[in-house]
Amino acid sequence: MFQFSQKLKGLKIAIKLWAKCTFGNFQDKLRCNLDKINYVEGQLIDDLMNRRLNDWLSQLIKQREKVLLFNKEFWGRFARKDWLVNGDWNSTYFQR
Repeated sequence: MFQFSQKLKGLKIAIKLWAKCTFGNFQDKLRCNLDKINYVEGQLIDDLMNRRLNDWLSQLIKQREKVLLFNKEFWGRFARKDWLVNGDWNSTYFQR
């Protein structure tokens, strides 16, 4: 049983590292994405018909939307879980 618990502890550390690398910090990802978008838009001002820059900009915008959607779903699940655990403490106040 001791060996099993030690393996689970090792797995916990590995999963935390994986989650941090995979999901990371939402604010940092959004900031980095916005910096790239601003750079590409600055380059597009000089060369508006550059197909490579236009494709890159569309990919960055799609990536930004995915990060925002994931962020929204993550915090939505977290808020629902919090509400299910704590309940609505003010229900009698609102029913009056």
